[in-house]
Amino acid sequence: MGPLPRRLLAAFLLVTAFGCSTTQYRDRADRETYGIIKQKSPAVPGMSTEFTIEQDKSNPLEGLPTYESQDEFMGEAASVEQGAQVITLEDALRIAVTHNRGYQNQKEVLYLTALSLTLDRHRFTPIFSAGGSADYNRTTSDVSKLSGSAAVAQAIPGWLSQAGNISATNLGNASTAAGFLEQLGVPPTDASIATLEAIGSLSGTPAQLLNSYADVVEEAFTVTGLNQPDNEIRNERSVSGQSSVGVNLLLKGGAQIAIGLTSNFFRFLTGDPSVSTSSALVGSITQPLLRGRGSDVVAEALTQSERDVLYELRSFTTFRKEFAVQVASNYYEVLQNRDAVRNNWQGYQAFKRAAERERAMAAEGRTTQAGLGRIEQEELNAQNIWVNSVRAYRQSLDQFKILLGLSTDAHVVLDDHELEELAQGGIIHPQINSEDAVAVAKVARLDLYNVRDQADDADRKVKVAANSLKPDLDLIVTGQVDSKPGEDEFDTLDFQRARWSAGVDVDLPLDRKSERNAYRTTLISYERALRELSLAEDNVTLDVRNTWRNLDQARWNYENRKMALDLAARRVEEQNLRAEIGDVIPLDQIDAQNAYTDAQNELTDALIRHTIARLEFWRDMGILYIKDNGQWEDISDVPEQPSTQAP
Repeated sequence: MGPLPRRLLAAFLLVTAFGCSTTQYRDRADRETYGIIKQKSPAVPGMSTEFTIEQDKSNPLEGLPTYESQDEFMGEAASVEQGAQVITLEDALRIAVTHNRGYQNQKEVLYLTALSLTLDRHRFTPIFSAGGSADYNRTTSDVSKLSGSAAVAQAIPGWLSQAGNISATNLGNASTAAGFLEQLGVPPTDASIATLEAIGSLSGTPAQLLNSYADVVEEAFTVTGLNQPDNEIRNERSVSGQSSVGVNLLLKGGAQIAIGLTSNFFRFLTGDPSVSTSSALVGSITQPLLRGRGSDVVAEALTQSERDVLYELRSFTTFRKEFAVQVASNYYEVLQNRDAVRNNWQGYQAFKRAAERERAMAAEGRTTQAGLGRIEQEELNAQNIWVNSVRAYRQSLDQFKILLGLSTDAHVVLDDHELEELAQGGIIHPQINSEDAVAVAKVARLDLYNVRDQADDADRKVKVAANSLKPDLDLIVTGQVDSKPGEDEFDTLDFQRARWSAGVDVDLPLDRKSERNAYRTTLISYERALRELSLAEDNVTLDVRNTWRNLDQARWNYENRKMALDLAARRVEEQNLRAEIGDVIPLDQIDAQNAYTDAQNELTDALIRHTIARLEFWRDMGILYIKDNGQWEDISDVPEQPSTQAP
């Protein structure tokens, strides 16, 4: 194997050794990104300890119990629900955090923010580079070559001119043509001797005649091309190669260090097989002295990227709280709609019984047809309300499936026991006033921390923009060491003949309009950030007071609806007793039954509203903590919040 194939094989093996598969690149990105998230998560209270963007491909409904009852109040939909898998609230939260599409998007936003930080950190690490090239070169060139006759044709005019300068005596003394040629300094060839013999007849001709004849002969040879050289095409082949290895390092103080080693190789494959090799080690250090100096300026992008990851961690944690409340709210809403179906069915059945009783009484003449018609009309209205409530329930269930990340064709029902347990336990009302809740929120709200830190960012950027208004003054130190001369010395650097230089580069700030505008922009942005912070604090106060009022109102509504249900139940009982003795007024009976059905629905609504309002209250205070499975931690007291100040 020749030297060129061996070099190509070595280059191929080198590229193969340093190449990475796409899977390796992905794994490295995940490892570094997850490491950043894990490193920064402890600074954010409530952040999930387990984080991954890998989606769960398992069946989320596997292992869930099935619903075997066939509820009469569901009508025709009862058969559809039979055999469906039952989802508890805990199951719903678990499924939602692993399969909801929006939740997955939020995780990916956090991942991408941390992934971006890996590049900003990479800028302040040694960055190595290596490369090489190899070329096979083939070139052609025209080479002029004289034939023997062309050489004689070029020489004859010169001989004649020289002969003209030799006296006739000298020519006469020449014993032979060869001797005369020796006097002219011309090699005695057959062609030259024959030419001289032809000229011999001109012996004694004056020198002027010979010179004129030489001109005529030269012109004749030129016209005929006898004295012109022949052209040949010569092929030249060579190989060349170059390799380079370097490292660059950016320091947070602004200094840039660059070191590179290059090697060159050149060899002719035709003609003279000469080889040319050389190597050079070159290094440079550039240190800004005014503009671009200092870690607060040079590392600004890194600082902002580090803080952006922390902001996104807080935003993701806040989103998890909002998402848990949303899932719980929708879960209870579906159960409320199902409870409304049950209550409306019971109301419909009550009117059916009342209509049957009225028809029996009308047949006996104990009531009027008008009273019977009113009851029958209300029976139809109750049936219509029940049918509509079934539709509303099934529609809300399908929407809830989408929220969980399930297919709308998933055969599921929600667990009625969740609503029963909620009703049995009653409401749990926090014992804290609104102002104390506001004080806690200003310490615990993660989104408020983001706005505060973003105001610090704006202040820092003003200082960075001010630095860009300074003149450029850079200290530059460079050095170079070449290899020792010689074919076999290219890998030996001659440090005794090293060269170095030091100096400064100056760029006066004669044109800084762009930098001026950027500086003024940062000043305005800082003022805006302060206003945004003030607005955010006011909004936090407004949010907490609003949710506290909603919670307090929900408590009063619940107590009121409980009393209303008791009153409605007594009214229905009274009307039923009056109906049995035939002393009932249809309008009173209708109003009592409708009031009872409405009171049942309104009590369920008040119970659920208070439950959701309590979760929203804890959320807006910033103390609703979500577990990895999506469940919230029970809150019995208002805990103290650790600091989440950004670096």
